[in-house]
Amino acid sequence: MDVVTLIVDAVIVLWVVAVVVGIARAIKARPAHLAPLPEQTRNRFELGWERIAAQFLYEPQWAVGEADSIVLSLLSARGHPLDHARLPREMQQARHDAAVAANGRPRDKTEALRQVLLQYRLVFEQMLGPKPREAALGARREVA
Repeated sequence: MDVVTLIVDAVIVLWVVAVVVGIARAIKARPAHLAPLPEQTRNRFELGWERIAAQFLYEPQWAVGEADSIVLSLLSARGHPLDHARLPREMQQARHDAAVAANGRPRDKTEALRQVLLQYRLVFEQMLGPKPREAALGARREVA
């Protein structure tokens, strides 16, 4: 074997390894298939979120902690993986921002926590999805 053949073989092996690693990452990163929520469970989550939003005015730090908990519970109920790397980006950002806000000045802290709560609400609404009746109406076409 000459040097050129050895280099070509090495490049081919590296290329095959790169393709296999790419396929493995794509399989691992694919979106989770989310299970539908029963109407009663959906209503329980909606009531929980309303309670958290109402309490934010009085206890913003508590509300943000509860928002994290309820969103995690919702993700779990829908069958979404809960490892940090697979959480929705908005939730990862909300967790980061909550940690930063916890160390902020009291005056700035409340506004920062409000922004974090809005990030959690975005994830909550995305994971909750439209109400079953709204989804059915949206799919039906009106004919005049």
